[in-house]
Amino acid sequence: MEATCLDTRLQSRNEAGVLLSKKLAAYKNSDAVVVGIPHGGVCVASAIADKLSLRLEVMPCRQVRNPGDSKNSIGSVSADDVFMHDCPYTIPQDYISHQIVLLRNAIAFENKGYYGNSKPASLRHKIVILVDDVLQSSDNMMACLRGIKKQVPLKVIVAAPFVSVEAARILSAEADDVVFLDMKRSIGLASDHFIDFQKIDEIQVKEVLRASRVKTIHS
Repeated sequence: MEATCLDTRLQSRNEAGVLLSKKLAAYKNSDAVVVGIPHGGVCVASAIADKLSLRLEVMPCRQVRNPGDSKNSIGSVSADDVFMHDCPYTIPQDYISHQIVLLRNAIAFENKGYYGNSKPASLRHKIVILVDDVLQSSDNMMACLRGIKKQVPLKVIVAAPFVSVEAARILSAEADDVVFLDMKRSIGLASDHFIDFQKIDEIQVKEVLRASRVKTIHS
């Protein structure tokens, strides 16, 4: 893990992706697949995929919130995996089970909007670059990372412009590499790091994915 220390905010998530693509240049024009985590992570992932001429996919991941403190999570859920911390006994097991069902239903509905009746590309024996815009917590992508590993990829690389020390430590034990621009003990909110910070919704993610497909077909 090698960082580039940033003293100022980046202009946008697109700029973050362009800068990260320089650290991932070895995968240009390969059969690697870039997987963005909606919503903001897809904008970073799109720029990486565009610069490196790689296929773009998306993979929703939802955090399971602590019922006693909604600012903190106790795990995460993806379509294919669940990652949970060792929860204190004060958190009811039925709450956790109920949240997993609700979040998986939401993810299935979101994926249906992105892919319709088709499916994301298989990641088996592929190099996978899993991308988010800010990783204050490893929970943002841990369930996605473990879900991807179930598909038996050749390698999984985690990439994000801003990563906390703790998130990098945990993710580096699960991924083959963690690539980032800046790492600090606490990195705050995504809006703290981009001058042009826009809320991204599912409609915009779908459009980014569609535009990337058009570029792939014509490249």
